[in-house]
Amino acid sequence: MRFLGPHACEEALARGELHALWIAPAAFGRVAKLISEARAADVVVHREPMEGLDRRSQGQRHQGVLGEGGPFVYAAFEDVAASVRAKGDAALVLVLDGITDPHNLGAILRSAAAAAVDGVVLPERRSAAVNETVIRASAGTAGRVPVCRVVNLGRALEDLKAAGAWIYGLAAGEGSRDYLDEPFDRAVALVMGAEGEGLHLKIRERCDGLLHIPMPGGTESLNVSAAAAVTLFRVLARRGQVTPEVSP
Repeated sequence: MRFLGPHACEEALARGELHALWIAPAAFGRVAKLISEARAADVVVHREPMEGLDRRSQGQRHQGVLGEGGPFVYAAFEDVAASVRAKGDAALVLVLDGITDPHNLGAILRSAAAAAVDGVVLPERRSAAVNETVIRASAGTAGRVPVCRVVNLGRALEDLKAAGAWIYGLAAGEGSRDYLDEPFDRAVALVMGAEGEGLHLKIRERCDGLLHIPMPGGTESLNVSAAAAVTLFRVLARRGQVTPEVSP
């Protein structure tokens, strides 16, 4: 896997996933700490002209720094469920139903990392995988949060319920409640569906409650990554983990 840009390379190095590093001469001064830490970890550092990095990145933005390493390492779902049991009412998990756009997935993972969620659950089918596009869209933060893939998303929701989580689906329309009215004072699993399609019926039916974000401006809906960020930080605000002045 390629890691484009200094932030993605720093995160990959911290996770032990960076095997080699290519840096343009103009970037050496900006990333001296990265170079030092990479060499200390026995990562091979190459000096490469900017044109060479452009070819390696296939024209994608790299800021003079490009790394290569192994594939993204997914967490075990059992570990996420165990974290919910261990943290009790303070647990927060994000479940993504059919998010196939890697840019949306990357932006969601960035928000999930910022909110320190206990895990992000993806289905193996009908979902983008964590690849270099996702990592770049997450500004390199995708590896800061446990991300797991499951064969059956419905069964995973039942397992999260058994671990103590209350399942909230984000879905506008009949039967949904204003997310501002929820106390979020228990273990929470937030389920987000793809834009347009929303939650699949079988996933919707497994939710303990449905929530919507009010749109006083008349906009039909938010981008799914924006909706995820707004809702995650609303949970934290209700729990007193962030102040309302700095959270949605």
